Amino acid sequence: MKKRIILLMGVFLLCACSYDKYEMPKDAYINTNEVEAKVYSSESKIYDLIGDNNVEILTKNKKLDTSETGEKEIEISYKYGKRDYRYKLKYKVIDDESPIIISSYASIVHVLGDDFDLCDDINYIDNYDRSPWCEVIGEYDIHTAKDYPLKYKISDKSGNFVEEDVTLKMVTEKPKSNSSSPSKKTNISFKEELKKHKNENTMVGIDVSRWQEDIDFNKVKEAGCEFVIMRIGINSDIDKDISKDVYYDKYIKDAKEAGLKVGVYVFTSAINEDMAKEHAEETIKYLDNVELDFPVAYDFENWSKIRSYGINTYDLEKSLNMFAKTLKEAGYDTMLYSAKWYLEHIWINEKNYPVWLAHYTSETNYAGEYILWQRTNIGKIDGIGADVDIDIYYIK
Repeated sequence: MKKRIILLMGVFLLCACSYDKYEMPKDAYINTNEVEAKVYSSESKIYDLIGDNNVEILTKNKKLDTSETGEKEIEISYKYGKRDYRYKLKYKVIDDESPIIISSYASIVHVLGDDFDLCDDINYIDNYDRSPWCEVIGEYDIHTAKDYPLKYKISDKSGNFVEEDVTLKMVTEKPKSNSSSPSKKTNISFKEELKKHKNENTMVGIDVSRWQEDIDFNKVKEAGCEFVIMRIGINSDIDKDISKDVYYDKYIKDAKEAGLKVGVYVFTSAINEDMAKEHAEETIKYLDNVELDFPVAYDFENWSKIRSYGINTYDLEKSLNMFAKTLKEAGYDTMLYSAKWYLEHIWINEKNYPVWLAHYTSETNYAGEYILWQRTNIGKIDGIGADVDIDIYYIK
């Protein structure tokens, strides 16, 4: 009889302690905000969804999933009294950014009767939609020679769009090209750049690839050059393998022997994480544990082919991050090389990699932070027969 009483008491205690963790206590309350999180927003957290409440939110710093647009749900943990509970919150992920026109022309010329698609004459990308569409607004006749004022409209699936005016010039015959006449250029002397930019907080150097061919790095050093950044790898397109620059081994050896500080850059067409990882792993092999004085530069420049790649700006960002992550595991840091316009309009750089800015001007007006400035691509320096890029490094 005693055993039976003890057993019944145990069952009673067990039932008294059990509770439904998804049933909100009688006096507890959590008011939620109507939150629309931006797609790919890495800083959106549960805290943003919570309004007035009288409970202790245990997971308020948990990040929201913003990888896709649409209605989402997330489970939060909270404490009320001495017990832990669960509550499901709903939120919406939106895309409110318009596509970006990368390249277009104020006027486009086509010959009468030609079969053409005007959307082939414009290049664009979106932050989220991998296949935004192009629409030409206005009327034109491919059989009548005339200037037609038209408008491009580039739209994404979320209804965001951007418009740009264009003039279609229908002509009887294609204008003759002036490409045969030599273009005039004035080379920029490395010595003059040294006088202008060298101070206690800067170093002045160059960057090179196989296009400069044989280089006398001792003469380069004697000319006042302090560093050289050389191309180590090249992947010219997504259907090509990455390969080592044919001059890299000679360049790295001769530059180090001349007493120059050295860095490398990788010309990549990576459009996804798998490609970026592969290119990073090959770069690590090429480096063979060599000591560098600068982060490895990630150089993507195939902007004219963006539409055919079917990617968005975040795909580029993820590729960059994977490249940097893989290099970091091998002991090398990464910096992002790009021209001013692309740094301002395309690259997100959410992890704040150091920037190597390309902007060919006497005084740059780029507002972002950068550690290197590629000032020109028509420099002249002793020891190199061809034109060369001149760079200024800003010492922290």
